[in-house]
Amino acid sequence: MKRLTLAGLVFAAIASTLPNTNRADTNKREIIAFTPTQVRWFTPSYYTDGRERAQLLGDSSQGGAWIDRAKIPAGKRVLAHTHPQDEPVTVIEGTWYLGEGTKFDSAKLKAYPAGSFILIPAGVPHFVATKDDTVIVQLSGNGKFQTDYVEK
Repeated sequence: MKRLTLAGLVFAAIASTLPNTNRADTNKREIIAFTPTQVRWFTPSYYTDGRERAQLLGDSSQGGAWIDRAKIPAGKRVLAHTHPQDEPVTVIEGTWYLGEGTKFDSAKLKAYPAGSFILIPAGVPHFVATKDDTVIVQLSGNGKFQTDYVEK
């Protein structure tokens, strides 16, 4: 719990000092806000299975503090992988299925409905899936986002 609290405080402190975002210039000291219809989705080159991403704050491909959303269509799975940094995940929409291990195993999937929060520690191999609905999760970090697949 201490680790989670510390990570949240560090991220909040860093995010509050960002000079700008992809959507607004925070030097103007204005509120940055988006309704769901204003979120701009795109398909990064590393998503080849129908997933999309939206950058809400900062740029996860460049480093620094960032907040992104990922949209995963129904019936998809992401094979076992790790990240070099802790991965805080909030489920915004749908039910996200997460399992721990070096090989995708549907028997190990646990369901996390909208409103759930998960912290996946750096280096922990995990895999994800969606079932009946499109899922949107919110991710955040400090540093360039990176995924290292342990299962091909």
